[in-house]
This record gives sequence, C-alpha cells and structure tokens, in this order.
Amino acid sequence: MAAGAPEDTPVSALASPSRADVSLLASAGLLQVGANAAAAVVATIVLGPAGRGEMVLGTTIGSVCALLGGLGTGQALRSALPVAGPPDRERVLRSYAWCTAGGAAVAAGLAAGGCAVSSSLTGLSLSSVGFLVAVAAATAVQVVAAQASEAWYADGLFRPGGLWSAACAAGGLVTVTVAAVAGGAGAAGLLAAQAAGTAVVCLVQLHGLGRIGLLGAGRPEGAAVRLLVGRGAPALGLTLGLAVALRSDRYVLGAVAGPAAVGVYSVAATLSEVSRVVPQAVGQFFVRHVALGGSGRLNVWVSRAALFSALGGVVVATAGWVLVVPVFGMPFAHARELLLVLVVAETCLAPYVVASRGLVGGGRTRVAGAFGLAAGVASVGCYVLGVKLGGSMGLAVSCVALYCGLSAVAVALFRGREPR
Repeated sequence: MAAGAPEDTPVSALASPSRADVSLLASAGLLQVGANAAAAVVATIVLGPAGRGEMVLGTTIGSVCALLGGLGTGQALRSALPVAGPPDRERVLRSYAWCTAGGAAVAAGLAAGGCAVSSSLTGLSLSSVGFLVAVAAATAVQVVAAQASEAWYADGLFRPGGLWSAACAAGGLVTVTVAAVAGGAGAAGLLAAQAAGTAVVCLVQLHGLGRIGLLGAGRPEGAAVRLLVGRGAPALGLTLGLAVALRSDRYVLGAVAGPAAVGVYSVAATLSEVSRVVPQAVGQFFVRHVALGGSGRLNVWVSRAALFSALGGVVVATAGWVLVVPVFGMPFAHARELLLVLVVAETCLAPYVVASRGLVGGGRTRVAGAFGLAAGVASVGCYVLGVKLGGSMGLAVSCVALYCGLSAVAVALFRGREPR
C-alpha cells in the first residue's frame, strides 16, 4: 500500500476542518459523554459510593483490556484505509473484521482475569461469578463498538461515526436506567444491563457498516492481517498508555483508599471529562489531516483544542459545584473540590490529545507506541505519589502535573518531524 497522500488528493481534503465539522463531531461526542455521565449518575445514586467504586474499577480494568484486544488495528486502519486502492481496501476491511472478533474474545478473558487478580490484591469484591461475567461482556462489547467507530473515521465519515458512538452510549443509558428502576441490581447487574443496551445498538451499527462496504465479509488474508497488526501493535503503546494514564488513577486510589473513595472521585473525574469533547473531535480530524499528507500547523489545532477545553471546564466546574450535593448527597461533597482541579488537568491534556494523534496519522507508530508506554509507567508512579501525599486531592493535583508533561513531550515529538 502506498504511503502518504495520493497525487489526486484534493487540497480541501488536507485543509483544516470547518467549524461546522468540528461542532458536529463535538456535539456527537458531547451526546456520548452525556449519556455515559447520565448512566454513571444513575448507577451512583443506586449503588452509593462503595458499590459505584466497584463498578468503576471493573470498567477501568475492562477499558484497558479492550485496548489490548484491539491490538491497535483501529489506529492502523485510520492510517491505511485513506490511501488504499479498491482491491487492498476490500482485503484490509475483511481482515479488520476478523481481528475485531478475535480481539473481543481475548479482551473479555483478560478483563475477567484482571478483576479476579485485582480482587485478591485489593480485597475488593471483584471476583464473584456474576461480576466477572458482566465485566467480560462489557469489555467485548466495548472492543466491537470502538472498532466500528474507527472504521467510520478511517473512511472520513465523521458524522455517522460520531452519531453511532453516541447512540451506543444512549443504548447503555436506557438499559441501565431500566435495571435501576426495576430494583435489586447490584454493580454486576447494572454493568451487564449497560453492556446489553450498548450491544443492541452496536449490532444495528454493524449492519449499517456492511451496507456501505465498511464491514468486510469472508476469510481474512494473512498479508492484510500482518499489515494491520504490524502497523497497529506499535501504536498500541500509545492508546494503552493513554488508557493507563487516564484511568489508572481510579485503580491506584481503590487499592490505597478503598471503593468508597473511588466512588466520590469518579463523580468529579466523569464530569471533568465533558470538557475533553472538543479536543477529541479536533484530534479525530488531525489524524486524517496528517495521514493525507497535511503539513501539520500543530499550533493552530492545539490552540483551538485548549481554548474550548478551558471554556468547557469553566461551565462544567460551575455546574458541578452547584449540582453535585443536591443530586448525589453530602457523602459526595468532596467531589466539588476535586472537580475544580480536574478541569484544569483536562485543559493541560488538550495538546496531548491532538499531537499524539498526529504521530499516528503520520505513520510514526513506533515513536507513538514507545511514548505511550512510557506515559503509562510514569502515570502510575505519579498517581501513587499523589495519593500517598494528599489522598484524593493529591491524586487530582498529580493529574495536572502529569498531563502538562504528556502534552509537552507529545508536542515536541510531533514538531521534531513537522515540516518547517
């Protein structure tokens, strides 16, 4: 397959996305985040701090294992499909479907095993059969949903990709709400219900991908599988490192302070992530921009992402300060102070979200992978130090320091090869 932009690539394809493009994808992302946040609210109200903490730890482990199951093939598809000819395109998509199916099965097993091991290490109730089954199912669904989104984005179809991601989250919200209203569902029951709703919508999405030729049917080809895994596995370090950097704070806090502390902290963390919507949308466009041979102009992309992250953070922090106690009760009051720090951390992360995706779009997967793995290792050390020194608040402050460092390194790495 050829590398770089085809000779007949129109200039418009390499240009920065319009405000309408970014707004559309950001709006879809906001719907997705909102649905996930609403599901978290429902679960938190029903389960309380301890039960919600257990559910968060299960989903944290599952999210990391879901990335391992994908083997980075989604990122590989993003860089390979835009420049593939018709014959290569069909072979790659067919092999991508098989990689996704196999990865979902592997990730489910890893997640169940991870919860069982974590239960023995932390003393938390993560090893019951029902909980392990729920985590495995939720992880498998997460792999398929994420891989489906990557297929849309790889073909430049950001609108349907964003809307389907939001729809999957909405499906999970509906079923977790039904389970909560029905009563009697613990952490395992709510997690399984959320996974079921997401799976139903995801199946409809797969049908849509098949209708437009983005879901390959038939046997995989060894060369195409090797291309996807060979190009994606090095980039896996980036996505895995990002997941560890953004999620292991909950795990570290749970191991040190218990599930109740995680339940309170996760409320602030979930709310703060709303301000990440626009940076993620900008990053999605930046991958394709660089993959098609765009010159970069990183400062423009990063400035846009950071500005909207800061503005969103102000809105989220204000709303959270007013609503957290009335909605969740006094046991969650500390989440308000944590939220003020975590929205600052999100603004510090915005340059990383954009620049790191530019590394993948430019085919620099080994650099991106090594950086991601280093980021994951550094994050664990940073979080442990933060928790030991200042508990939940120390953890939030450590996020600010870590995210600043990640952004600085990501920007430096990208500019190291950016055309002058």
